[in-house]
Amino acid sequence: MVESFLKYVRFEKRFSPHTVLSYQTDLQQFGSFLKTTYSEKKPELANYSMVRSWIVSLVESKRNASSVNRKIACLRSFYKFLLKREVINKDPMVKIRVLKMKRRLPHFVKENDMVAMLDNASDFTDDHAGLRDRLILELFYGTGIRLSELINLKESQINLQERTVKVLGKRNKERVIPFLPGLVLIMEAYRKAKKKEVGESNHDCLLVTDEGEPLYPMMVI
Repeated sequence: MVESFLKYVRFEKRFSPHTVLSYQTDLQQFGSFLKTTYSEKKPELANYSMVRSWIVSLVESKRNASSVNRKIACLRSFYKFLLKREVINKDPMVKIRVLKMKRRLPHFVKENDMVAMLDNASDFTDDHAGLRDRLILELFYGTGIRLSELINLKESQINLQERTVKVLGKRNKERVIPFLPGLVLIMEAYRKAKKKEVGESNHDCLLVTDEGEPLYPMMVI
């Protein structure tokens, strides 16, 4: 089922080659752990205790939190895929939680460097993930919104005709922020890719993961 999952994220979800390779590596590492620790060769047969043991072993081996959380995200996508295909009837990831990240000191990017990066569109792929990443940077730089405001931003809060974004900040204080015309084209391209690659969601969030779920802070910081 691992090969089927990798084909799914590569051809149907159209994940980047880098992401597919990362998923393949993570699942191979998990498979090796299962074989060595539990004499179990198939990741699809793993239960909660086995997954938790692997996560604990990664932490004990001094893996950084972002690396461990990426592997957790990989397993979540894998078992979600198996549930949809009715290969399993119980998700072993339900009780698994991501690790807390250490707060980092603010890092400021020089204006010229930021402009150069945003102007170089070749740094971003033209699929959903690439357009999403560029839109995130454009929104941060062009509107000055906070991380919490960004990940909770709704489609209904964007007005392309008036070129404004309405955000709900601290203490439920509402702000209407204008943005430059260039952001309209990026927003439209992202929405088009999102509709094509991710499809409809049961929520109104503007920015989503490749599985259609709302973004979470770890994906942005």
